[in-house]
Amino acid sequence: MNKIITTSIRLKDYALWYYFRYFPSNKKLENKLLEKTLQDRELVDGVLDQIKHLFTEDDIIRSNIKNYIFRNKNVNYIKLNLMKKQFPKDRINEILTNEFGSEEHSLLNVHSLVRKIENFKNKGKSIQYIKIKLIERKLDREGVENALSVVFGDKGDNENLAHEYQKLEGKYEKKKIIEKLLRKGFFYGDIKEIINK
Repeated sequence: MNKIITTSIRLKDYALWYYFRYFPSNKKLENKLLEKTLQDRELVDGVLDQIKHLFTEDDIIRSNIKNYIFRNKNVNYIKLNLMKKQFPKDRINEILTNEFGSEEHSLLNVHSLVRKIENFKNKGKSIQYIKIKLIERKLDREGVENALSVVFGDKGDNENLAHEYQKLEGKYEKKKIIEKLLRKGFFYGDIKEIINK
C-alpha cells in the first residue's frame, strides 16, 4: 500500500516531485495530493498555497499544445487529450485560439500529412477513406487536399484501386472483392468498372 503523508514538509516535497515529474494540471495535482493524505483538505490546501507561485497551468498547456502540434495532431485531438489530463476547457480553447490561431488556420503540417497519406496509400486505402480519416475541420481540408494531390497526382484512385483489385483477384470471388474494396473507401461505380474490364 502507498504511504500516507501526514506532514506539510513531506507533502510539499512529494507535490514538487510529482509536479516536475508529470507536469499535471492543478486539478490533477490536487487530486493526487488528496489521495496521498487520505483526503486531508486542510493540509493539501496549505501546501498548494505555498507552492502555487512556482508554476502556471497556462505554461503547461502551451507546452503540451506545442508537443502535439510537433507530432502533427489536429485541434480536436489536442483538446480531447488536454481535457483528459484535467486542464480547464476554457483555458485550452483560449490558448489555442489566441496564441496558436486554431480558428484561422489548420495546425497540421503538410509534410507530415504527405507521409501519413503515403502510408495510407501503401495500405491500399482510397482517397475518400484518407479524407475521412484526416479532415476533421473545414480549416484542415485545404492542407489535406494539397497533400493528397502531391501523393496521388492526376491519377487519383484508379492506380491504387487497380493494384488492390489485382491483389485480391485470385484469392476471392467477386462479391467478396467488392466488399473488401468498399471497406477501403473505394466507390462502388469505380470498383464495378475495374471488375468488368
